[in-house]
Amino acid sequence: MTTVNQVFAQIDSLTPQPGETEAISLTQAMHRVLREPAMTSEDQPPFDRSSTDGYLVRADEPAKKVRLISTHSPGQSAPPLPPAGSAIRILTGSALPKHAGLIMQEDTRPAGADFIELLKKPDPTLIRLQGSHSRKGSILLPAPSLLQPGSITLLASLGITQPKVSRLPRVVHLVTGEELVDPDQNPAHGQIRDCNSILIRTLLTSFSATLVTQQRVGDDRKLFRQACRLSLATQPDILLLSGASSVGDHDHAGSVLEELGFTILLRQVSVRPGKPFILAQNNNTLAFGLPGNPLSHFVCFHLFVRRALLRLSGLPPPPFLSATLIPGVTITANPRETWWPCHLGSDEGSLTAQPLPWRDSSDLSSLAQTNGLLRVPAGQEARSPCEVLPTIPW
Repeated sequence: MTTVNQVFAQIDSLTPQPGETEAISLTQAMHRVLREPAMTSEDQPPFDRSSTDGYLVRADEPAKKVRLISTHSPGQSAPPLPPAGSAIRILTGSALPKHAGLIMQEDTRPAGADFIELLKKPDPTLIRLQGSHSRKGSILLPAPSLLQPGSITLLASLGITQPKVSRLPRVVHLVTGEELVDPDQNPAHGQIRDCNSILIRTLLTSFSATLVTQQRVGDDRKLFRQACRLSLATQPDILLLSGASSVGDHDHAGSVLEELGFTILLRQVSVRPGKPFILAQNNNTLAFGLPGNPLSHFVCFHLFVRRALLRLSGLPPPPFLSATLIPGVTITANPRETWWPCHLGSDEGSLTAQPLPWRDSSDLSSLAQTNGLLRVPAGQEARSPCEVLPTIPW
């Protein structure tokens, strides 16, 4: 049976590198992937400026008592250097002339009308010198980079208001299962609420993908095939199928994909939860057939679909982090590699992971607290606390 690492390698080799870019506004840039390095068009800061409220004097001012001749505010051009024996009231952020000295307000005291006494010498560290942060032409944000509030703020400070980013991956999601009803309905005996649709919709939003179509198609093979065929007309990067990926009477995903020109690359993966799993390819479209049970859905999305989405956007796969187990449920041994839902936290700066309870692949009780998956090797029983295991966070 195919291992998780083998699936990772297949996804990496099959997923095309990002091609198309688009220019977007900064208000749309959250969680998008920058495709052109952000460079400074001028020195940063672009001029010498004050880091505090205080008084501008000559850097070599010999006098202890100086006369106030004016006040200078941010937004104005730098004033001329004051004559010897004089000072200019300066506010934080104001432009300064070369060879200036700056004294903090609290290092002075009144000395009569329009005069102050200097209690200290000018402090050069109070001046933010031109180019002290970066020089013109410096790359401050490499590409590719995932844009977050801090990096978007940096782009604004550089005057980059229409950054070029990767086109969002296009995803079609088809949900199978005659037993499913909308979440706002009361299920009859034998029915359950459809939670995979909202699960996929919210996950795609989190990872910045475009959900082109989402449709529930039941278990009828003809309708399922028609929905798959129509979805391919939208040229999705990913065709995501919920359910129908195992070997039951209603599991049509594999045969329908083959009829539509897909090459089936694998039908099972040695992972728990999530053993029934299809990976297929048709030109530039990857198809993922996920197990219908929601927890399996959740795990397989984070392991495999997320990896493809990141690669389509130009980002590397999610990193593995080492986490120390803290008391939680007992992790039992299993012949398959297990990706155990956990809650990641911190203890004195070290990453910790608390395994969360789950009974089977349809058990959703732990998902509300889950923010990572622990990787438990096949046949290994992890004993908390203190054992260290790899984890994927989000």
